Amino acid sequence: MGKLRLFSLVVILLIISVLVIYVFSLYYGLDRYSGVVHDKILLYRRTRLLTALFVGLILGFSGSYLQSCLRNPLVDPYILGISGGALFTIYTYYLVVRTANMIVCALLASIGGLVALAITVFIAESIGGSDTAYVLAGIGVSSLFSGLSITVYYVIISLKPSASYVHTLLIGSFANSLPSRIPLVIASTVALSIAYILYSKPLNAVVIGDTYARQLGYNPRLIRRILIVLSGIASSIVVMVAGIIGFIGLVSPHIARLILKTSDNRLVVPVAGLTGSLLLLVTDNFSRIVLSEFIGEIPVGALASSFGAPFFIILLIRRFRGRI
Repeated sequence: MGKLRLFSLVVILLIISVLVIYVFSLYYGLDRYSGVVHDKILLYRRTRLLTALFVGLILGFSGSYLQSCLRNPLVDPYILGISGGALFTIYTYYLVVRTANMIVCALLASIGGLVALAITVFIAESIGGSDTAYVLAGIGVSSLFSGLSITVYYVIISLKPSASYVHTLLIGSFANSLPSRIPLVIASTVALSIAYILYSKPLNAVVIGDTYARQLGYNPRLIRRILIVLSGIASSIVVMVAGIIGFIGLVSPHIARLILKTSDNRLVVPVAGLTGSLLLLVTDNFSRIVLSEFIGEIPVGALASSFGAPFFIILLIRRFRGRI
């Protein structure tokens, strides 16, 4: 089967899977309610599902861009410290203002995420720029901002114990999804999609090498900066909307490459985005529908890390044995 035929088949199957899960989750058990309660639950579920869908797309796209731009299959927004930096700035703003303006939070989250990313890249390049350097630098920067975030978090809840938004960000959850935040994730998805249309082919050249990219008439430094900054901003907005959700951006591109048997970003990026959406929809609904019947709803951030972290360890071992 040709790559394009395989790509088309995979995309169609992923879209169908996402739509089936979306419709099932939207209407499951809804017949038990009526009137105003029915309408409110339907609105809540629609908001939550759409948020999960677009967040998955953003993390899948961002993970693909970052791995290709940095030529490192072991990185994603979480590992590079973007999520931790975004969370810290949001918490600091909330501590000072005691409220959460959506636009201001998105702006500050983007600044925090980009600052953390810049620090990680600077440290990694200063010590050689290898796979190990990026992983170690990312872990250090992520740990720093995570520690600062938790410190600020405890100060906030000591002053305002009922701050549910603050709790959601730390654990990563779609439970407090709001319709007003959906335009932000849609805008981020559109921006990443436009970047895919414009830069997916040049990005393939950048992955091979800057010299090769220049020979084809591309500016590798400009392409890399645009995609890294765009991925950092979009990933930071995810933190503002749903909190810390780790490893989805790492896992999705690898699953896409494994299925498609290619690293061509023209094929990998959209499949990685759809895979991210499918993973988050399945994970969130498993928690909301199945686990809630027995032990209560577990935040999607915890579940994502539970299967994402072992995947990262396997990749790390295989990478340094020279197998990927």
